[in-house]
Amino acid sequence: MEFKDYYKTLGVSKSATEKDIKQAYRKLARENHPDVNSGDKGAEKKFQEINEAYEVLSDAENRKKYDQLGSQWRQGGARRGPTGGGANVEFDFSDLFGGGGAAGGDAGGGFSSFFERFFGGGGRRQAGPQPQAQPPSQQVEVEVSLAECYSGTTRHLEITSPQPCPQCRGAGVAGNGICPVCRGAGRQNGTRKLEVRIPVGVTQGSKVKAQDVVILVNVKADPDYEIKGRDLIRKVSVDLYGAVLGTEIKFKTPLGKEVSLKVPAESQNGRSFRLSAQGLPAAAGKQAGDLYVKLEVTLPTKLTDREKELFQELARLRA
Repeated sequence: MEFKDYYKTLGVSKSATEKDIKQAYRKLARENHPDVNSGDKGAEKKFQEINEAYEVLSDAENRKKYDQLGSQWRQGGARRGPTGGGANVEFDFSDLFGGGGAAGGDAGGGFSSFFERFFGGGGRRQAGPQPQAQPPSQQVEVEVSLAECYSGTTRHLEITSPQPCPQCRGAGVAGNGICPVCRGAGRQNGTRKLEVRIPVGVTQGSKVKAQDVVILVNVKADPDYEIKGRDLIRKVSVDLYGAVLGTEIKFKTPLGKEVSLKVPAESQNGRSFRLSAQGLPAAAGKQAGDLYVKLEVTLPTKLTDREKELFQELARLRA
């Protein structure tokens, strides 16, 4: 078996301390990791050799056996030696880069992200593909009409979001190196179709969860109704005579149902009538809203001389 001088690989002496070995490894790893040397096969091979050397020399038991047995140290009962340039390496990079695998101060950036992608999460890579962390929920906005808040509706959406890489199946690695398709990210953007059921009773800002997508509901402005939470306000015009003498008004609800409302005599401009539980329907533990009908009294225009005389007479009677 070919003898590999791990001390020479890291550029340290046999009397080097654990701190010396760690510092040497940090420096060489920064210089040779694949993200910094994209496409450089020589750097990739060097990186694997550095990884292998550090794996042995950073472990007191493995280092002792290596010093005693040289190239035969694996046969001496090593408990976790490297295989194939780090294919089964188990190493905690959080200790090397200050917790969680962060490179803190790496001028080139991307170094910590490389180790996150290549070794996963906190920086420990074990044999076999590692499960990928669940991506955060994606949020999309959907506009619905006021009528659809009452009846519910369905939307068919096309969602563009990261999907597991088809080459490495989300592992981020292929063989002994970074996956060439996703460059170690483990995911690629893809488009998928999603059918979403918007339930009865949604309001402005409601959120509906569909798989890993959060649907943010926007209620389209309605020409007849003002929306305040679950309450609705409908302004209805009444002429002067109806407001003074009393009348009956008719209007349609957001679902098209006709409603009749009696307006008592001497109703003032701006008076509101509350129709209990006739606002947006109940949903998710919320009570149904109310419907408020607000009077807008319109004054007559283009009065005839006779009409003016009658109003003047009324004014004298009320004086």
